[in-house]
Amino acid sequence: AYDYYANMSLLDVLAMAEGLSDAAGRTVQIRRKAENRAGSLVIDLDQMIKDGRQDLNVGIKGGDIVYVPEAGSVYVDGAVRRAGAYPIRRDMSVQEAVVAAGGLESFADVKDVKLVRYLGKGKREVARLSLEDMQSHEAHKLKVRDRDVIFVESSVAGIFFQGVGLTLGTGIFGIGYTPPTR
Repeated sequence: AYDYYANMSLLDVLAMAEGLSDAAGRTVQIRRKAENRAGSLVIDLDQMIKDGRQDLNVGIKGGDIVYVPEAGSVYVDGAVRRAGAYPIRRDMSVQEAVVAAGGLESFADVKDVKLVRYLGKGKREVARLSLEDMQSHEAHKLKVRDRDVIFVESSVAGIFFQGVGLTLGTGIFGIGYTPPTR
């Protein structure tokens, strides 16, 4: 709860709350209690800020509740540099999600990327992609959704060559293998 000052706009209130966290969604819900009824407004922050729609920077009244839900997340795993869950940004593509995870490891199989999409009621759909697919104009239409999982497979040859090393000791030569770490 924050003290209300007269003539505050949505951006003023968000600034007073020290802005948005990295996990914040791209919409803001303003719950307003009018006489004998409640109502709410949903504001798209990208339209307001990036597109310059000042009409969306609405005035905030005393008693209003400003709610910013968390962004949906996509999980990226496999042969990427930093596997983990990442917040979905506006119109985020599969390739952008892989970049958010630090990009591909040197042993990644660029021809075997899986997008696992949750369809509801316990059902999932698996789409197979390649790096060429992700870079094509058509793939940019394939946007990630909340609860998607992207899995980048490892290339057997890539893992082998990444882990093979030459050992030099005092008069002893050898070849060793150390599996690459994630």
